[in-house]
Amino acid sequence: MPHGKILCSRLIAGGLLLMACFTACAQDARVARLGYAARLSDPLAQSAQQGVELAVEDANAQSLRSRDNWRFELLAQDDRSNANFAVNVARYFIKAGVAGVIGHWSSDSALAVAPLYEQANIPQINFTSTNSQLTAQGYTQIFRMVGGSDDVAATMADVALSSLQSKNLVVIGNASSYSRALSKAFLAQVVERSGLVVSSLFVSRNTADFNAVLKSAIEQNADLIVFSAQFTQAHNFLKSARRLGVKTRILMVGGASNVDFSAEDNGGLYVLEYDVPQENCARWKSFEQRFHARFGAPPSTYARYTYDAATMLAQAVRLTNSTDGQLIAAALRKMHFVGLGGDVEFDAAGKLLNPTYTLYHAQRAQWRVVRFYPAEAHPPVRCN
Repeated sequence: MPHGKILCSRLIAGGLLLMACFTACAQDARVARLGYAARLSDPLAQSAQQGVELAVEDANAQSLRSRDNWRFELLAQDDRSNANFAVNVARYFIKAGVAGVIGHWSSDSALAVAPLYEQANIPQINFTSTNSQLTAQGYTQIFRMVGGSDDVAATMADVALSSLQSKNLVVIGNASSYSRALSKAFLAQVVERSGLVVSSLFVSRNTADFNAVLKSAIEQNADLIVFSAQFTQAHNFLKSARRLGVKTRILMVGGASNVDFSAEDNGGLYVLEYDVPQENCARWKSFEQRFHARFGAPPSTYARYTYDAATMLAQAVRLTNSTDGQLIAAALRKMHFVGLGGDVEFDAAGKLLNPTYTLYHAQRAQWRVVRFYPAEAHPPVRCN
């Protein structure tokens, strides 16, 4: 055979061998897609997505080290914190065959999509949806990284009655399922523990006008205003309070420590967050440094929750060696995970066991730790 034909034959044979290798590798690769759903226009939701991205990168790096041939992919979708959009996102995730979903952003959205994920056997790990109804309907595929509204309300009552010694409370909420559930549970806790009569004021979930409810709180001589409306309304609420010269202490819940409210601080601004103080966790500082180097900004508390959630999903996929949602959900319920923000364990309904909280006070543009809850868990709380 002429030399050229021999060379050509060898090249073809080599190419076929290489193609066969690529095909075999592609066939051997096992892909697990993780869905992330939130209001992606929100900077805090973007930070939370970056937490998932970092967890996926770490999971893929671990796959290379262990040679288990699992490859994890992130599918991020904007649910606009709207139940109708969330349903469309859920249907997309189901069609895409995701191994699990991190989100959705609001309790309204999470409640709307829970039956869809249940029917499709896709685990849903919530990190901002706190309505206790989520884990009270018998679903097997739903989990929560933070305490439910009943747990939060009990701790809020501790804060209001014990830590802040309030005698005249006013609650300002809105029509969202999150706010309604939290306000109702908080009011019940306060009445049960103290017998105090608590005034409840409500606004639209989209309003920026808080003048009327704040004036009402002032007229009632409130010594503590509990803000249970949408977190996206917080800036306008605090601006109104500053403009009206409100000196009453204000208690907010979840997420506020991520935001600089120094321009609106009236000297009595508090926030109750859903985990342990950062300085209690040795690995938090290295995570913060890695996150900042990767994304050019410090992580939010939500990034910590989503990093842990995505890491748990990846571990469950490896433990079961499968993307079968029923197997993954069963593995999550058995998992004892030591995360960035403390221990994460779920009960049979998907509730976070032994949720922890930290009360912060705004002082000179810094959030200072006031107290950890429950007090008996401090300092033995474990975290990476």
